[in-house]
Amino acid sequence: MLRRLCVHTAAMIAAASFAPAAHAQPAPEAEFAITSEVPTLAELDAQVRLLVATPAPDAVKAAQLEGGSRAVVVPKMVYRIGFFRPPRGSSAVTGPETHDGDRHTAIINASRQGAPTVRIEAEWRRIDGRWKLASKSLCNGIKTLGLPIPCNFE
Repeated sequence: MLRRLCVHTAAMIAAASFAPAAHAQPAPEAEFAITSEVPTLAELDAQVRLLVATPAPDAVKAAQLEGGSRAVVVPKMVYRIGFFRPPRGSSAVTGPETHDGDRHTAIINASRQGAPTVRIEAEWRRIDGRWKLASKSLCNGIKTLGLPIPCNFE
């Protein structure tokens, strides 16, 4: 009886230790924005990972896209399929890069198990001081991946 009481008490303490706080802070991705004059590859990579490798809310993903909420269907589908996130795949933004005022380009490399790496030439546009993945880049991705999504958010 005493042993059961000790085990039960230990389990309750452990559960309380790992319980979320009543006033949890918002998730860090909720405030993600690239606002630098010229975005870095690390910033662009973090944005792409937020879009395709996390279950971030639609509003968070929409804030990263030129097409806003109309374009969220693309990263949501890529996330659900799971091609470019662990454990089946990954993504990385690499050069070569170009920069011209409010436009920046780089390459999104997406890999999945058993398939060759997909390279998508991507463009970001600075809109209201924030770098957002351009709609034409999403359309390139739709075409490259063969997704059944109409590209009607440009």
